[in-house]
Formats: sequence, structure tokens, C-alpha cells
Amino acid sequence: MTGVGAMKISLSDISDDGLHVQTRMSPGWLDNIPGLKTGEEYTRLASDIDVDLVVTKSLREVTVLGELVFSIETPCSRCLETVRLDIKPEIRLMLSPADKVKDADDVDHETYRGDVVDLDDYLRGLIAVSLPVKVVCAENCRGLCPKCGTNLNNEACGCEKGWQDPRFAVLKKLRI
Repeated sequence: MTGVGAMKISLSDISDDGLHVQTRMSPGWLDNIPGLKTGEEYTRLASDIDVDLVVTKSLREVTVLGELVFSIETPCSRCLETVRLDIKPEIRLMLSPADKVKDADDVDHETYRGDVVDLDDYLRGLIAVSLPVKVVCAENCRGLCPKCGTNLNNEACGCEKGWQDPRFAVLKKLRI
């Protein structure tokens, strides 16, 4: 990758035909994303992040198109078994010079300053919003027995089938 470093691209490196950027970022590059933790009970990055971008410019406007490819491991929301997912968020970004945008807080514009386009924060944010909120290992996952905790995908438990959480017993008396 040519450029300044990390995911910083110098405008002078973008030719009339554009700049093709292919690189691989290590998991440590995402240390500041709260959705990714270390340990088995959390979602964790299970691969490097492959970055494939085409950066073009027209006058001082910069367009970035491409995709990220990475894998995560996360517990199933029902049975807690580890699930590996491949995630491929698409990148479609337009940037304007900061001095050209009147309202810097305008959410319709991403900006850059000087002769360098810094994509680090944008790409980290894209990864953060592409992480799934709820993951199941299979649509027919039976989950855990609420009484004894047995993984019902692997074995049946001897718990009473009609078991109900006693905290909700008072709701049975409710008449609508």
C-alpha cells in the first residue's frame, strides 16, 4: 500500500485512474471497539481484517469504494456454543475537504484535512456497526434448559416439561 501509514492516504498518491489499496490489518487495530472483547464468553475477532479499496478523486472530492472481510467468533444467543461468522461490510464513502464544508457536524459529509485522508476512524466505525447484535448457531437451535442448563441440542434433560419460571406465576392469575 502506498500512502502515509495505517489507513492514511496521501492525495498525491491518488492518480487519475485512482488508487487500489489492498492490505491486511491485525486484530490489534480494533482494540478500541467495545463490542469486541477477549475471552470465550464475548464476541472476538477471529481473523485479520482484509481491506480492499479503490480511492478516486475529482478535484478535491475523494470517493472510497470497496469492502472489508473478517471473521468473528461469538456465543450463540440460545445455547452459548461458539459460532464463527464471516462479515463483509461494503464501503461507500465520499469525503470533502474540511474547509469546504460549512457545518463540520453535518452528518451528510465526511471530511479530511490537508493532503491526507485518514480512514481509520471510519473503517473502525463501519466494523463496529456491522457486528451482529444476536447470533444463533442454527434457526432450530433448542437452547439451554431454563431449569438445569443442559444444552438441548446435544441431549435431553430429565426436567419437567411444563416447568415455568416461578417469578411469572402471579401473571397466571391475571384476568384481562
